[in-house]
Parts: sequence; C-alpha cells; structure tokens
Amino acid sequence: MNALLLTALALADAAFAGFRASAGRDGRIRKTAANAVAARRGLALGVPALALTAALAGTLLLTAATPADRYAELDAAARRMLIVLVPYAAAVVVSLACYLWAPFRAGTLAVVVGLGPLTLLRPFVVLAAAVAAAWGSLPAATVAAAASVGVLLVEPLTHRRWYAVPL
Repeated sequence: MNALLLTALALADAAFAGFRASAGRDGRIRKTAANAVAARRGLALGVPALALTAALAGTLLLTAATPADRYAELDAAARRMLIVLVPYAAAVVVSLACYLWAPFRAGTLAVVVGLGPLTLLRPFVVLAAAVAAAWGSLPAATVAAAASVGVLLVEPLTHRRWYAVPL
C-alpha cells in the first residue's frame, strides 16, 4: 500500500513538473490544452523513471536471501518517505485548491504564499524523504536515491526537451 501511495505521488509530481517546465514560456491567454500537453510530457518522462525505480526494488527483492524481510524493510522505508511527503503534498493541494477556487485575490495570495515557496522547498523535501527512507537500510537507501533522482530530473529534462525556447 505504501508503494502505491508513493507511486501516485510520483505520478502527480511528474505531471506538475511538466506543467512547471512549460509555465511562463507561452504567451497565449487560453492555455488549457497547452497545460494538458505539458502535464503529459512530464508524465512521459516520469513514468520511465518510476519504472526504473520499481525495477531496482524488484531486483533487490528477487536477489534477497529472505524476500519477505527485504519487502518489510522496503515497505518501512516507503512509510518513512510518506511521513515526510504527505504533509508537503497536502500543503500543495490546499494551496492549489485556493488558487483554483478562491476569489482572485485569495488565489493570488495562495500562489505567492503557498505554491511559490513550496516549489522552492520541493528538492529539500525530496532529499529529506530519501534520508528518512535510507535510515538504517542500504537497500532502501539505494531505492530512495534512485527515486529521488528520477523525481528531481523530470522537470529539467522536460524543460530541456520541449521548452528550452519560448513559444
């Protein structure tokens, strides 16, 4: 269950990373279709990164002397990651909800006070989650490091691949 929650967070993050890579690079007023394309592009890079992390975890499980113990170890690491990531994700969801559904001024405040600083904190939160996962477990440290690198590379790779030049 913890792995499924982390997967959902990683996929949502990849979609948002695609959006962030395209944000500010398109002068059109109506950008709903362009934003959807950007989210899909983020997912196009996030899914392979997630698949590589899953393959690494699967390999560690299959090569373990006691797969049940290794699974418990990786599941505990996933739980530690969620302890760090869920409050951050909840704050992002609240800020995004305020931006989307609150009156204009409150929505602008949500971006300035919420989404902006949270975006700047994102790499540090991912690093903190990786450290929490790695605590006392070398296999978990390996999987957490791979997952963190994958998550943090989606946005710059999306930007470089599709948005290096403004439209």
